[in-house]
Amino acid sequence: MSRVGKLLIANPNFPSVSPFAKTVIYVYQDDDTVGTVGLILNKPVISTVAEFCEDKGIIFPDNREPMHKGGPVSNTAIIVLHTDDWESSNTVSIGNRLSITSDNLMFLKMSMGAVPAYWRAFYGVSAWHPGQLDKEIGGDMPYVNNMWLTADPTDAILFEYDGQDQWVKAVELCSQQTIDYFF
Repeated sequence: MSRVGKLLIANPNFPSVSPFAKTVIYVYQDDDTVGTVGLILNKPVISTVAEFCEDKGIIFPDNREPMHKGGPVSNTAIIVLHTDDWESSNTVSIGNRLSITSDNLMFLKMSMGAVPAYWRAFYGVSAWHPGQLDKEIGGDMPYVNNMWLTADPTDAILFEYDGQDQWVKAVELCSQQTIDYFF
């Protein structure tokens, strides 16, 4: 079962020492060859997109939008998750009216006013080897059962919250979707 387009939400009992404690991850790739890849949505870092762009010689007009830590893998990779109403030279559609872009032109285009309706920028990704996430969710040794919750995302969960608020809203969304499924 593919998890592409799903949210992985750290169960409230997830060990607090884990880098995935209280995280909300959007999965954009899940297959038997590459494994599972996603972005932690709710871990903003101190630097802003404007500061990142300044280092590249780009004047970015919005100095409030934070960069996010998408995960512990490929920390030099810069990715923008965004609505599919916008594209750049290296944009890939990932379903659910969403795309990801990772190229040298994306922030330049956005600095000139060509921006998607919703977007968020990330350093790095979260990744699992083929079958690893299934083992984590299933509680196969050495993993603990039910540490990850899953839910279908909403635009609000993806783009309108951040930090712990985003995690709390995602847990609430998962609870509501579970109740709706049974009733």
